[in-house]
Amino acid sequence: MKSFSELPNYRDLRKLWKQEPIDPPMPRLELTPDSWVERGAEVVGWSLARLEYWLSESGWLRAWLRLNLFLSIVLTSAGVLLLPPVAQVLEQVAKSSHWISSIAGDVVGVLTSLPPVVISIGVLYLAFLLVRLFRQKRLTSRAYGHDESWQ
Repeated sequence: MKSFSELPNYRDLRKLWKQEPIDPPMPRLELTPDSWVERGAEVVGWSLARLEYWLSESGWLRAWLRLNLFLSIVLTSAGVLLLPPVAQVLEQVAKSSHWISSIAGDVVGVLTSLPPVVISIGVLYLAFLLVRLFRQKRLTSRAYGHDESWQ
């Protein structure tokens, strides 16, 4: 975790929210020799500018759209770059878990096919090894009990 001194300042984060007031749209009243397509595009653009000014003259809507567009581009690029490798890793994990489960199933099948006498002898041998290990650790801890001068 980062320390608080390394975290970005909230004033730096506000730079992403560039809210500026919108000037009211003014129509161009001079007539130009434009084609009907260009004049239609100009009328549509002016109508959209009027709509934007009517919806949010403080610029909040424009800043909100800009921030959401930025976040969507960042998240989409991260998804495009990260999802294929992550999917491949998860596919390999699924395959390896299948292999591990088949190996474990084979080992359990072998153990269950053994006669109970062999299983009992194996459990007794493991218990003997554990008792011997415990006694050995206990004896070595007693040997160093109070030999040091600092105790």
